[in-house]
Amino acid sequence: MLTLTLADSPELLPLTDRPTGPDYPPLPYGLTLDQAVAVRAREVKAGDLVLVEFSDESGVRRAGHIPTPYAAEPHALEDCPCDGCEECDDVDAWTLAEHSRVADVGWRFICLSPAEEDEPCALTVRNRPMAVIPADVVSAAKAAAAKAAPPVRTFTVTWTADFEANSPEEAIRLAYAQLKSYSDADSRAPELEADDGHEKVTVDLGQVEG
Repeated sequence: MLTLTLADSPELLPLTDRPTGPDYPPLPYGLTLDQAVAVRAREVKAGDLVLVEFSDESGVRRAGHIPTPYAAEPHALEDCPCDGCEECDDVDAWTLAEHSRVADVGWRFICLSPAEEDEPCALTVRNRPMAVIPADVVSAAKAAAAKAAPPVRTFTVTWTADFEANSPEEAIRLAYAQLKSYSDADSRAPELEADDGHEKVTVDLGQVEG
């Protein structure tokens, strides 16, 4: 477990280990929690990777890990580009219940990321402590990961078989029938050749699957 601090407060923020499991994929580009810093929500910069939202309870704040960390696009609620997500609708209902609250919205809340697909806007209190990985660290890790990844190449994959037939059309029909037969569990898988002009590899899928 790590301990973070804010620039404007001596308060200690315990950053627990990131949960594991299907709902919490690993951080992208080989990033780790060791690269995280604590900032208030209003200090989050565009491109920062938002990892954790700390609780606002008194005493020791709990680290609420975000299942899928997101790249921040912070903006004021009044500038929110969404067409009315669940979070924004809740804020509207809160202000409509008491009109005097309208003035509170701008200085109390901030949107760190607009709604996307089925995910609502990431609204939070402006002073809430967050754990983020700064944008420049994310960019450097992304560039390093891209450089380390093997280049994508275009391969031509072929399958060769001999058929006795009275015409090319009949041979093609026989080949098509044999290709369809490979989906049968009792059928032997074919041998395929992959060639990108620089490297040629032949693989007998029957031996691979066996």
